[in-house]
Amino acid sequence: MKTTVYFIRHGTTDNNVGGRFQGSSDIPLGDTGLQQAYFLGETFAGIAVDAVYSSPLTRAWQTAEGVCRHLAVQPVLVDGLREIDGGLLEGHTNEENRRAYPDVMDNFRNHPAKFCPPDGESAKQVHARMTETVDRLIRSNRGKSIVIVSHGFALQSYLACLDTPFDEMQPNIVGNASISCIVYGENGDFETKFYDDQSHLPEELRFRSAYLKRGRAPGMKQVE
Repeated sequence: MKTTVYFIRHGTTDNNVGGRFQGSSDIPLGDTGLQQAYFLGETFAGIAVDAVYSSPLTRAWQTAEGVCRHLAVQPVLVDGLREIDGGLLEGHTNEENRRAYPDVMDNFRNHPAKFCPPDGESAKQVHARMTETVDRLIRSNRGKSIVIVSHGFALQSYLACLDTPFDEMQPNIVGNASISCIVYGENGDFETKFYDDQSHLPEELRFRSAYLKRGRAPGMKQVE
């Protein structure tokens, strides 16, 4: 019995465009993000989906509402899908954080398993709650197709470790409003159908921070 999961990172916010660390701050979608959510809805109008789960942060559930626009389901908010608590990094630009916390930000970009924002949540904590949450949602939806809407670092902490030990996690931030599809088998096996896909978005709505690195798809060679 196969379970299909579509992982979606929330749409673009003004903080994404401005290079500000959002973390657990409750930031809504910007104009671009709202347009991205519209096109996600158009895409999923033709896909059979049994349930949609979302982080409770506004930018995520706004994205999930877009996904559900033509579906017979509504988003279910799941606290375990929220973004990392960025502590003292939140609200500051990447450049400001690099000056104040150079080692922390080097880990964020190059050694994500070691990332631990001051007065915030560690990458290991995020990995543990994301893995527990996603595994629980898969167990409760065996044989179905579901959508999970979450955040950049939260998704990285789960997806980048599907076939890699946590301590060896590589930088792997997917783009805003991107879709990754993974099919899970009964025995813990999985197949990546597609990864970090933004082909549903017009070119002008495809956004990726120049600061963040693009990694490889789980179970696949390095993404070019």
